[in-house]
Amino acid sequence: MPRRPLFLLPVLTLALAAQAPPAAPLRSGVPEPAVLDLRTEDGARLVPKDNRDAAQVEAARQRWAPLVAGLKGAPAVRLLLPAGETRLPLLLAAAQALKAQSPDQRLYVAFDPQAAPLLDETAWGAVDGGALVPADLNLDPAQWRGQLTRAQDAFPGRPWTLWLPSDPGPLVSTLLGDGGRVVVPAGGPGARLAEALPAGFTEVEGGLGDLTLRNRAGAMRRWTFAGGVWSSVPLPKDRTEVAVSAAEAYDVGALLARVRAAQLRSRAAARTVQAKAELDLHLQAPTGRGGDLGFSFGYFEQAGEWPELLQKAVRFNGVTAKLDGEVQLPLIESRQSMSLPVALGLTERYRYRDGGPAGPGRRRLSFEPVDADPLLYSGDLEVEEATGRILVEHRERTNLPGTVKSEREILTYGQATPDLWRPVAVQTFERWVSAGGVVQVQRRFTYRDFQVNGEGFEASRAAARESGSTMLKVTPEGARYFTKQGDGTRKIEEKAKSSGRALAGVVLVDPGLTPPVAPLGGLLYFDYDAFGKGVQLNALTAILFNTASLAIPRGLGSFDVSADATTLLLRTTERPVVNGRLSDQDGVGRRFGKAGVELGRDLGLGFRLEGRGDFQYDDYGEGDDKYRTPGYQLPPSGLTRIGTLQGSWLFRGFQVRAYHGWGRRPEGTYGLASAPQEVPEGGDFRRWGGSLGLDREVTPGFWLHGEAGWASGRAFDRFNALDVGGMGGAVRIAGIRSHAITADRLAYGKAALAIPTGPNLRLSLSLEYARARSLDDQKTYGMSGAGITGDLPGFWLFTAVRVDLGVGLQSDIAGVRTVNGYVALLRVF
Repeated sequence: MPRRPLFLLPVLTLALAAQAPPAAPLRSGVPEPAVLDLRTEDGARLVPKDNRDAAQVEAARQRWAPLVAGLKGAPAVRLLLPAGETRLPLLLAAAQALKAQSPDQRLYVAFDPQAAPLLDETAWGAVDGGALVPADLNLDPAQWRGQLTRAQDAFPGRPWTLWLPSDPGPLVSTLLGDGGRVVVPAGGPGARLAEALPAGFTEVEGGLGDLTLRNRAGAMRRWTFAGGVWSSVPLPKDRTEVAVSAAEAYDVGALLARVRAAQLRSRAAARTVQAKAELDLHLQAPTGRGGDLGFSFGYFEQAGEWPELLQKAVRFNGVTAKLDGEVQLPLIESRQSMSLPVALGLTERYRYRDGGPAGPGRRRLSFEPVDADPLLYSGDLEVEEATGRILVEHRERTNLPGTVKSEREILTYGQATPDLWRPVAVQTFERWVSAGGVVQVQRRFTYRDFQVNGEGFEASRAAARESGSTMLKVTPEGARYFTKQGDGTRKIEEKAKSSGRALAGVVLVDPGLTPPVAPLGGLLYFDYDAFGKGVQLNALTAILFNTASLAIPRGLGSFDVSADATTLLLRTTERPVVNGRLSDQDGVGRRFGKAGVELGRDLGLGFRLEGRGDFQYDDYGEGDDKYRTPGYQLPPSGLTRIGTLQGSWLFRGFQVRAYHGWGRRPEGTYGLASAPQEVPEGGDFRRWGGSLGLDREVTPGFWLHGEAGWASGRAFDRFNALDVGGMGGAVRIAGIRSHAITADRLAYGKAALAIPTGPNLRLSLSLEYARARSLDDQKTYGMSGAGITGDLPGFWLFTAVRVDLGVGLQSDIAGVRTVNGYVALLRVF
C-alpha cells in the first residue's frame, strides 16, 4: 500500500488587511536593517506623559526628529528597545515617528532574551515583525530552530525574519515551516531557490528538505532538496491535509499605527495654524423653544503651545450682543479626558477592536477605556485605510461628575490645507444637571479659513494679545480666560469663569392678569461653581417676585441634589371661567411662597429618574375690587405638600418626560353661602402627565422645535387645577389670556421655527394648539395661537433685546383670544 504523506499546518497566517503585502518567505541578498538603538533613551522624554498637553507632545516630536532623521532612506529599521516598562510605549512611539517620516519603511523588533514578551496586539501591528541577525544567531545551524522558537515566544504577533550567516541547505524549509522568514546569502542553493519562487506564494508547509508553498487562490508548488540542490517536483497524488481554519482577522494594530503616523505627519507639517472658529450652544428647555448662545473667535495655534482664541462676537439667540471690552461669560464644559483616543502616552488608556467596514476603502475602529474612569471616552473611528486618516470620530462619556452629566460627540475631520488633516467640526449632545432637572444642550464648534505656516501669524497673534478684547486659552483642563494685565501682558486664569450677573427689564402684557400691563425689573446672579465645589447657584430678585435655586451634582453619593424657592409678594386676582367665559365675579387674590427639594440619578443611555418634594404656602385674600363678590368665602390658606416621581430620556435633541405626583392641600370650603364648594377628597389629589420634544438644527442657525404633551389628575378644583394660557399657566398658548380655562385634563402640541435673518435680527415663528376639559362643565374646548419672537441687538446700556408676542387665532371659549407677550431688555455685566 503506498504511503500517503500527511501535511500538518500548525500555524495559520491570518489575512492582515491593514498591513503591507507580506514579503516573500525566502529572500536572498537583502541587507540587514539599519539600527535604531533606544536602549539608553529616557522614555519619559520621548513619549508624552499627558498627551493633551501641546507642549509635551511637541517636545517629544522634536526629540524624535534627530533620532530618526538619518534613517529616512533606509528600506528597513531594526528597533533595539529597553527591557523595562517603557519598552511598549517606546516601540509605539518609534514606529509612529519612523512611519510618519517614511511610510513604506519596514520595521522590525530586535531580539532581546532578557526582555519580557511583547503580547500587546497594538505593538504587533506597529511593526512588520522581528529580526534575528547573524549577531543574534548561534554559529551552529542546528541551534537556529530553537532560537527562532524563543524569539516567537517573545513577540508572537508577527513573523520573525532570520538574516542567516550561511546557507542552511535543507534546513531552510524547516525554518520556513516553523513560521519564520529567511534571508540567505547570495550564491548558495537557498539563494537559487529564492529566485525561483513565484510571486504571491507566501503560505508555507515545510519539513526538512521538503517545501510546499500556496497562494491565496489555493494554488500550490513543491520543492525538495537533494544532492545539494533544490528542485521543483510534482505534488503527491494522494494527499491528506489537516488544517487549522479560522475567520480572517482584521489587523487593528496595523491600522492604528498608520493612523498615529498620519497624525504625527500632519502635526509636523503645521508650525502655525490660524483660522476662524464658531461656537454655538443651543439650550433645550423641558418645554418651549429654549435659547441659544454663540461666539465667533479668531484662532491661533503654534506648535508646542496651547491654542488661543480671540473673542470677536457674542450672539444671544442668534443676534450679535452689545458687549464692549473684555467681558468674561461663564464657561460650562465637561471635565477634560485624562487621555485621548489614538494619541500616544506613557500609559495606554484604551483598547481597540475592529468595527467592520465603513464603506469602500474605509474601516471602523471601536475603542473603549481599559478601566472604569468616567472621564475616558468610548466610541469608534471611521478611518481611510490607505492613508490612515480619521474621517469621522464618534465618542461619548456618561456618568460624569460635574454639571455636564453625559456627552456624545461627533468630530468631522477634513483637509484644512494640502498638508494639514485635522478636525474641522465638532458636534456635541450634552445633558446638564440643573435645579429643575436635566436639560439637553447641543454644542457645535466649526473651523474655517485656515492659514497654515502663514508669514503674518506672529503679528496677528501679537495684535490680538494687545487688544482690549476677551481672549481664552485651551488648556488640558479646558478653556481658561487669558486676561490682560495692567502692564499689557496676558495671564491665564487658574480657574474657569463660572459666575455672572445680569439686569433685566421686562414689560409684561396680558389682559388676563391684574394689572394687564406690568413693568418689572430684576437682578440675576448665577454661578456654576459656587464655593469652588461645582455647586450651581441661581438667584433672581425683582422685589415683589424672588426666586433662587441650588444644584449639587453628586451631592448625595451618586444622586444629584437640588433645591429651589420662590415667593410672590404681590397679590394677583384670579377669576373663574363660567359657561365658557371669563367671569367678572368671584375674583380671589392670591400670593404664595414655595420651596422644593429634588434627588436625581442617571440610569445610563440618556435615562434618568428624579424624585421631588414641594412645599407651597398659599395666602388667599380679597382680590381686585371690580371682580369681588360680596359674601364670597375665600378658600383655605395654608401649606400644600406634593411628592413627584419623574422619568426622562434625552438623546440627540429628542426628549421624553413623564411624571406622577401625589399631594395634599388644606381642606375646607369656599364660595357663596348659597352654593358652597368643598375641597375634594379632604385635600388629597393626584397629578400625572408627560411630554415629547425635539429640537433639530436643519441648517446652521435654522432650528426646528416640535413639542406635544398631556396632563391630567384627580381631585381638582378651581384653585388647584391645570391652568391653560398666559405667561404662567401649566401650558402657555400664544395669544390666549391667563386663566383662560381651569381644566382637569389637557393635551397640546406646538411647532416652531427659528429663522436667522442676519446678525441684527432673528425671527422665531410658532403655531400652538391645546384642548382642555373644563372643570366647570366637563366640556372640552380647543384653542390655538401664533407666536412671533424677534431677537435684536442691544442699545445704550443693554446687551440684548427680545420682543415676544402671541396672537390668538381660535378659541371655543369666548373672550380669551387676545394679544399678549413681553418686551425684555437684558444687560450682562
